[in-house]
Amino acid sequence: MEQQNEYQALARKYRPQGFDDVVGQKAVISALSNTLDSGRVHHAYLLTGTRGIGKTTIARIMAKCLECEHGMSSHPCGECETCREIAEGTFPDVIEIDAASQTKVDDTRQLLENTRYPPMRGRYKIYIIDEVHMLTASSFNALLKTLEEPPAYVKFILATTDPLKIPATVLSRCLKFQLMALTKDEIREQIEKIAGREGIPCESEAAALLAAAARGSMRDALSLCDQAAALGGGSIKRDSVLAMLGTAGDELTEKMLSMLCGSEVQLPALLDEVRRVSPNYRNMLDALVVTFHDLALFQFTGRQHLNLFSTPLSLLEKYGARFDPKALQLYYQIAIEGVSELSAAPDAAAVFDMTLLRLLAFTPEKKKIG
Repeated sequence: MEQQNEYQALARKYRPQGFDDVVGQKAVISALSNTLDSGRVHHAYLLTGTRGIGKTTIARIMAKCLECEHGMSSHPCGECETCREIAEGTFPDVIEIDAASQTKVDDTRQLLENTRYPPMRGRYKIYIIDEVHMLTASSFNALLKTLEEPPAYVKFILATTDPLKIPATVLSRCLKFQLMALTKDEIREQIEKIAGREGIPCESEAAALLAAAARGSMRDALSLCDQAAALGGGSIKRDSVLAMLGTAGDELTEKMLSMLCGSEVQLPALLDEVRRVSPNYRNMLDALVVTFHDLALFQFTGRQHLNLFSTPLSLLEKYGARFDPKALQLYYQIAIEGVSELSAAPDAAAVFDMTLLRLLAFTPEKKKIG
């Protein structure tokens, strides 16, 4: 019986294997490369930033840089047995720990006791501790003792989404690197690049929608790509992405703006159209928040800084001059309030309806609603 190849998720298949593959993070990559190439390797590093932007990936690449059989540098070969085992998570001297599941002080002490023993095969014994902020106070105290005077062959690479929860005594003993959330353009370009490699037809607007929905996370973006390709029958299409995300697209957003500007668009007809789409109301309210923000910012900056905006330029130019700046500030607050009410309300559609009613009620010139 012929064995079928197991499908590998895009986020796993295209996980960077070297610093050159990492999207964004140029400042962090440059600094780490310099320390590795100069041989001035610190005993503890702290990588911070939101989810899905490459903290653990960079930690594994650093481990390869330190352990590669062809010499320590910022460009590990990726081909030797050591590099391959680190990529697979089986190299004995690179120990990955999820602090969220090992919060007990006994777990930490047992782990750190092993630092007394030198590496079995590598140059160093490397501890990669993910979500390190989840450790208890007692666990941090145990870790601090080793961080103060670690053996020369021990290196720590800590990663966290919440550095404020890490004690100052631990922070002071680490080299800290802040990873930035990826821009929408960086994510969109990577989506289109990977789709091309995979032979997946991908509409540019669909890639842009996925990039916006990923909120700075490349991992989330590629997971969404898998979903979109499955829903689109092997293609990433705008309509299937809109259906998957539960968003209504720019057309309905424009109709809401037009209604607030006093057009013939009336609320009952607009709500009927929204109901037919069966949207994710959280995403629709988020889109309103972003649109009001972008319009207000566009009024002050114009076309000089287009990278600041998520809203299409055509909408910004059409409506930027039609809203009073003070009204936009009020609309933004009303939309934010709508988002905050979603967690308490039993019906998301009702929250959306009430938000639109408030927007109309506080519009400078009262509009007809039906």
